[in-house]
Amino acid sequence: MRTTPGVLFALLVGSVSQAEQPRPVTGAPLTFDASELHDLAGTWGEPFRALMVMPGVSHIVSGASLPVVRGAPPSSTGFYLDGVRVPQLQHLWVGPAAIHPELVSGLDFHRGPAPARFGRELGGTVEARLLAPSTDTVRAVASIDLLDVGLLTQIPVTATGTEFTLAGRFAYTPWLAATVLNGMRSTGPDLVLGLFDYQARVTQSVGKGSLRLFAFGSSDDAGLKGEGDVVRLGTTFQRVDLRLTHPLGVGEAEAAVTWGRDSLGATGGGNASRLTAQLSERILGGRMSWRAALSQRLAVEAGADVERRLVDLEQSTTFHPGEPEDPNRPTVTTDVLQSLARATFAAAYAQATWTEDRWQLTPGLRVEGYFLEPVSLNQLVLEPRLHARASLSETVTLRLGGGLLHQPPAHYLDAPGMDAAGLRLGLQTALQLEVGADVRGPAGFTFGADVFVHPLLRTMDLDVLAFDVLADDPVARGRARAAEGHGYGVELLARRPLSERWSLLASYTFQRRTLRTRVERRDEAGRVVSTEEVPLASALEQTHVLNTSVVVKLPWGLTVGTTLHYNTGAPEAGGLLFSYTQRPGVDAERGTERWVPADRDRVARLPGFFRVDGRVSKTGTLGPLALEAWLDVLNLSLSKETFRYTYGRRRGALVREPFGLPPVTLPSLGLRARY
Repeated sequence: MRTTPGVLFALLVGSVSQAEQPRPVTGAPLTFDASELHDLAGTWGEPFRALMVMPGVSHIVSGASLPVVRGAPPSSTGFYLDGVRVPQLQHLWVGPAAIHPELVSGLDFHRGPAPARFGRELGGTVEARLLAPSTDTVRAVASIDLLDVGLLTQIPVTATGTEFTLAGRFAYTPWLAATVLNGMRSTGPDLVLGLFDYQARVTQSVGKGSLRLFAFGSSDDAGLKGEGDVVRLGTTFQRVDLRLTHPLGVGEAEAAVTWGRDSLGATGGGNASRLTAQLSERILGGRMSWRAALSQRLAVEAGADVERRLVDLEQSTTFHPGEPEDPNRPTVTTDVLQSLARATFAAAYAQATWTEDRWQLTPGLRVEGYFLEPVSLNQLVLEPRLHARASLSETVTLRLGGGLLHQPPAHYLDAPGMDAAGLRLGLQTALQLEVGADVRGPAGFTFGADVFVHPLLRTMDLDVLAFDVLADDPVARGRARAAEGHGYGVELLARRPLSERWSLLASYTFQRRTLRTRVERRDEAGRVVSTEEVPLASALEQTHVLNTSVVVKLPWGLTVGTTLHYNTGAPEAGGLLFSYTQRPGVDAERGTERWVPADRDRVARLPGFFRVDGRVSKTGTLGPLALEAWLDVLNLSLSKETFRYTYGRRRGALVREPFGLPPVTLPSLGLRARY
């Protein structure tokens, strides 16, 4: 990546002064302040978890903040923190947020085509806003709950125009549990449970602009280490972003450089042999943009970004040949370093927003380039975008959106380098079209309705156990994996912000996602007799999803809330945690009855799931401190979600039974102090 243009651009930015220009509103995002999401039951006060009650969003497993937006896998949705993409949203993918909740001041959620500055996502786009720098006084927030302890502090230095923001959380409960258990045992491997994250920001005034250094990261370590049979999993990521914003001409310019490193490692084995594998990705990128309001009617924005990604897989095997009792057994170690991808993502975009009376029109164009080594792949794509608004009256607004989007193959879970390595299988392509309306109602209510249609011109959903990126012939594997299809649905939203002591956020989603896929036809013995290409419901499709969250402010500083959730079941089509439907068949050799796989287009649906969450909090003051104590319980109803069946035989008869996990209920009891 050449840095000279970025340096020249930064010098040019620093030589011009002009009033700061706000970013024009484009697309049709759902916009929330963090205060609106703070008291939603079942979210533990984390703004990103509130996405799970939004229209257009379903889940893989209840309680895991892995949003499936309009049927697309979670890795198809991009999360940005003030312009910097967050590679892993939750600890160990399903735990608490990897970003301190107090650091997020609000978020914009694009369910369909996002503005042209965003790309490489076929799901949704979430743009979170950072907490504004403190300019007058020191501020601090400390919290402790059943799982972790956290701290956020803001320190302004008014004499120099500098501000420091530091934040982080440490999961002390797992660490203490591991320490106690290890102390109670004299032999065997040690238990490891460590989760923490950090965020640091330094903001410096530069003339009429500002220079910001923002670093954040997360580390997870869980499993067994030491002598004996061990299994251990660890994930880490770091991001460092240096950004300069400054007036330029009649608008505002931005130039930034980002460095990142992600890793996913696993160790397994015993004293005789042990295997360690680590998947890592190094990222160096830059971006620049310029936006301006050229008149009261016309606003423009243009920019470019580039990322260089290096993805490696390192494997180390250690084994001790010979008899286990022999203390002189040799140690043999083999190390293999495999380069999975050397990829460059580059893009340029431009869009304009024209406002005329009650109309607003925003056309945009994004040009995206994908370049991959050692597999020679150079692909340039055009992504036109269009958003329009029409205010029919002071209470009714119509919206229209459309865009052509591309993305590398998507996995169920984000893993380092998988999008870059997956380029060898080819790009996904989808057209996204939506039309909607917003209505202002009485008593502070707003209502929204959206209809979307997503023709999937080429899509490829890979589960977490898919190793297609390592195929000897990735082009052929990509052709075999790719499918065409379409998604469509209706989304309804009723919203009332907290006023007059109560608030409401209710959503309903009807969605379908169908992919045309080759399936195997099997006879009564389970043998493949033919293949056929048919439209199939996506493995993540939950046709109906309903959420209702109510928050009520009571006297004496009390706040209570509840969230009701219901979804219909996804197809029992295997992958990740799910079982695959079996049907009664015949053993070809013995002639006895046995289970055989059902044809993919005839699999059953998992049962629907209903859940109730509850939250109660109490606020007060103690001198200069504002205190809040809360109890937030996910799955207060003790509902059991069935995502797997076991197929067996009992007393000579075939038996199909739900997987026997007890209901998962997760309480969060904590205390927060603000200074």
